[in-house]
Amino acid sequence: MKILPAAWLFSSLFLFSAAEGEDTLYLAAGDTEALLAKEGQKVVVYGETTGSKKSASGTNFVNFKDAAFFLVTFKSDLGQFPEGEPSDAFEGKRIAVGGAIAIYQGKPQIKLTDPKQVTILAPDAVFPPPAKMEVPAEPAKTKTENPAPAPAAAPETPKRKPPVDPAEYFKKKE
Repeated sequence: MKILPAAWLFSSLFLFSAAEGEDTLYLAAGDTEALLAKEGQKVVVYGETTGSKKSASGTNFVNFKDAAFFLVTFKSDLGQFPEGEPSDAFEGKRIAVGGAIAIYQGKPQIKLTDPKQVTILAPDAVFPPPAKMEVPAEPAKTKTENPAPAPAAAPETPKRKPPVDPAEYFKKKE
């Protein structure tokens, strides 16, 4: 697995993030109360992994340092991880993972089914990313060498003739 630089991290900021128009919620793996409160919701959890293991049935568990939170990958999903099983690939790394929070035996977890859910953070990466500040957009100033010709003026409407006096046409003969 490659460690991704912070610049790439912020430019691509997770394929798994919330839908456009919604803010992504970032939670530390050690913030158990907040994670429990977000059951069923999509979040990005970040922290350092330690003590990851594989069960006899082939299920992978990625545990986080000083946290009740963990990632679970069932044997049926391991084929999605060509670079190695999650318990080995992410052990001892600082990662961010996106997905829906589930509660199992009173502990928060995310089911890991795709390596795209995980981003390995560089040691110097600031995470979570700082909140974006809304900056009023200024109109872009573009320099054009050959400005487009002004649109042609709409054709003038013909001048109306004065009303006709019917008496002119219907003169009485004397």
